[in-house]
Amino acid sequence: MVLFVDLQMDVRDMSFFEDESFDSVIDKGTLDSLMCSTDASFSAFLMIEEVNRLLKPGGIYMLITYGDPSVRIPHLNQPGCCWKITLYIIPRAGFESVVGSSSSLRSVMEPVPLTEEGLLAPEYVLEDPDSHYIYICKKMED
Repeated sequence: MVLFVDLQMDVRDMSFFEDESFDSVIDKGTLDSLMCSTDASFSAFLMIEEVNRLLKPGGIYMLITYGDPSVRIPHLNQPGCCWKITLYIIPRAGFESVVGSSSSLRSVMEPVPLTEEGLLAPEYVLEDPDSHYIYICKKMED
């Protein structure tokens, strides 16, 4: 029999757990919620710092967000964090792309290339501004 424990804590301080306790972390909206606070940048910094601390080397942080790379990559690439980031962009349900456009030719299961700065390439056309962005962040060895 598997027992589950319901824990409630602040994602910015999870000192209850030891360093490198997890193989993966899934975030569906937590960072987005923090980005709505009055101290958004500092809260995001603390959260990403905690996620980085808790992940084992090679661990995965999956961030599912409405934040495009211009507003999320700076938080992910903060000092002390070393990620290999792969981005997927999923259009909202019911969105129909224009036939022959760059996004209609790309499978949603195909990663979207990022520039050295972690931005969308200039030639990439984002047709649906309400897309979901899925960042697969692999924690690299120190």
